[in-house]
Amino acid sequence: MLTAEEFDKLATLLKHLHICMGLKFALMDDQAREIFTSSNQTDFCAAVKSAAGGLERCLGCDAAALREVTATQKMKKYRCHCGLIEAALPVVENGQVIAFILLGQFLDEAPREKQWRRSLSLLDWYPDGEGLSECYSRLRQVSSEELSSLIEIVHACIAEVRLQGMLSAAQMSDGRRLTEYIAQHYSRPITLDELCSHLHMGRSKLFELCRREFEKTPGELILEARISAARELLQNPKLTTAEIAQAVGYPDASYFCQRFRRVCGQTPSEYRRKCREA
Repeated sequence: MLTAEEFDKLATLLKHLHICMGLKFALMDDQAREIFTSSNQTDFCAAVKSAAGGLERCLGCDAAALREVTATQKMKKYRCHCGLIEAALPVVENGQVIAFILLGQFLDEAPREKQWRRSLSLLDWYPDGEGLSECYSRLRQVSSEELSSLIEIVHACIAEVRLQGMLSAAQMSDGRRLTEYIAQHYSRPITLDELCSHLHMGRSKLFELCRREFEKTPGELILEARISAARELLQNPKLTTAEIAQAVGYPDASYFCQRFRRVCGQTPSEYRRKCREA
């Protein structure tokens, strides 16, 4: 799993690629939540998304690509619902997709007019497809060789981030590695065996580490991370208590409320109300 710092590093490298290539890049976590996107999009795509139903079509196209990439764990190059070339790359670790990188909004080396006719036929829902011809003419064409080279560079960026992460982890204390792991995984069940495997130590040594460095048990450290995250989420009035419970690793909202009250001395609703009054 990439840490927040590693995600930031990868986003920075993708930003540099965007500056050099002028193509749109997006970085998403394993839940397809956007972490980074290059600062601009093509005029063509901006116009399409501004039309009624346009954004929904774009998001649906991306979601379908990510589902296939998740299933195959392989890069997918495809034409979007408007006929533009896009690619979705999975970042795979231990047999699981842990992130996605999307790049696109360009044409291939085929004659531009031929590609425009294809796109125009797909835009029969758009109010004025012909009116998009000028911004379509400004779309960049990328050859298959250029795209292959670019994808190799993206893979090199991922490898660099992972290498730096491994070097940092090797220099990290066991206590820091433990808290970092909990911070990255508190939104799902965490077992003692999982923590032991991550730290390469037995249960007795794990409990000794927690007692020595934190004066807590492993379970208390996990609870602390979850409640800390819940406090922050409770300040968002758009989220329900059940949604927050799910986000911090408690499928049962009632159990979440019990744990929150045990730690904070008040229910999540009481905490939220006091935050609004402060």
